[in-house]
Amino acid sequence: MNPFRLFALTLLCIGLVFSHRVWAAIPKAPTALTAVATTSGQINLAWLDVSTDETGFEVEQSTDGTKFVRVADLPANAIVYQDKSLKPATKYWYRVRSKNASGNSAYSNIANATTLPVTIPKAPSALAATVVSATQLNLTWTDNATDETGFELERSTDALSFTKIADLPANTTTYQNTGLAPATRYWYRVAAKNTAGKSAYSNIANATTLQVAPNAPANLTATDVSTSQINLKWTDNANNETGFQIERSADGAVFTKIADVAANVTTYQNTGLSAATQYHYRVRAVNAVGASVYSNTASARTQNVPVPNAPVNLTAVPTAPGLIQLRWEKPTGNATDVVLERAKGDGDFVQLVKLPATVLQYEDKSGFESDDYYYRIKAVNAGGDSPYSLVAIVRAASVITSVEPVSGKHLVYAAGRTLVVELGRPAQAQLTVYDQSGRLYKSQKIGRSARVDLAMLPVGIYIVVAEIGQDVLSRRIVLY
Repeated sequence: MNPFRLFALTLLCIGLVFSHRVWAAIPKAPTALTAVATTSGQINLAWLDVSTDETGFEVEQSTDGTKFVRVADLPANAIVYQDKSLKPATKYWYRVRSKNASGNSAYSNIANATTLPVTIPKAPSALAATVVSATQLNLTWTDNATDETGFELERSTDALSFTKIADLPANTTTYQNTGLAPATRYWYRVAAKNTAGKSAYSNIANATTLQVAPNAPANLTATDVSTSQINLKWTDNANNETGFQIERSADGAVFTKIADVAANVTTYQNTGLSAATQYHYRVRAVNAVGASVYSNTASARTQNVPVPNAPVNLTAVPTAPGLIQLRWEKPTGNATDVVLERAKGDGDFVQLVKLPATVLQYEDKSGFESDDYYYRIKAVNAGGDSPYSLVAIVRAASVITSVEPVSGKHLVYAAGRTLVVELGRPAQAQLTVYDQSGRLYKSQKIGRSARVDLAMLPVGIYIVVAEIGQDVLSRRIVLY
């Protein structure tokens, strides 16, 4: 093909293509740009969008009014922008242009503004403290500032000396204070801050954490002191108890409260117990919230009752026909009773009677035969029996079985402490009184009827001899 003809065809094709393409126009420049400083770190921009074909806007900033740097790309139809994180008290210049696929518009007018100087923020208010638990209080307050960089939260345990416990970011209005001590009052205050300084403090708010049940006592011990007392001792592991409850058990399973004692008490004397008895104890601390778990269980056995001492000076004296008077001294120790025993001849001892320990004599009226009689006595109590006393013996020959006339006509006998003599005929007699060893106690002459006072003689057995002419009378009597 002819080269000239080929060139002509090419131009024709190009012309046909361009005849069907429409070129897009560059958008119009925005107008009426304004810049207004709202804080020490922010300037707000606004403009008029006078184009209909932009795809977006470019915002540029300058710190000297000459050299601009793009700081934002905005979508189509945008008419405002907030430039944040600026320096306080600093002048900034701005310009804006629209753009589309064909290119960028001319710039808008240049607008400038100076950020506000930094001032101390307004103090927060309406601080409130709310109880959550024994270890947590929650705080809330109102943020009255717009230029704070954060908050400082302070706490006190006496409402006088405060210590910072937290640095919080701007716009914070709550805080959870954990890890606190139970049943403790805390005071709080909060202040806002920025680079200019710290605001005045808010109001002071306070609250008291909840009480908790006290810690359990430990190391409980029980020590026997006597037959009726056990002493208790324990370690107080709490500082918030209002008292202690002491419980006792006879079997180690079923416990009953026996005492309430005051806070900080660590000992107790349990009195009025039974002798030789095992007791079990446990203790717990209490306060308004409740009771602690129990301490360990401690046990002790009251001491045995000592057996009493044996009664002493037991005597057995025939005093009348068929009657033997028994006397003894009160046993020492804590006897509750005495047991009197008797044996006849070669027989075994058998219990004659059991008497209260306060009784010191007994008349044996149980009948007698022609045998020797043996008596012994012992004291008893809950702890057991004392040894026996020495044996008191009444020989058969000394037992008064009856009062009989002598020689069928003379009568000699004792009536209490008076010796009665009745002679069978009118006569005088020589009366002599001896003890069993032959010792002379009394000798006098008497008539046919006599009453002789023997009150001065000791208790015992005596021999009375009356010589009446050729008659010699002998009689054994008992004085008691």
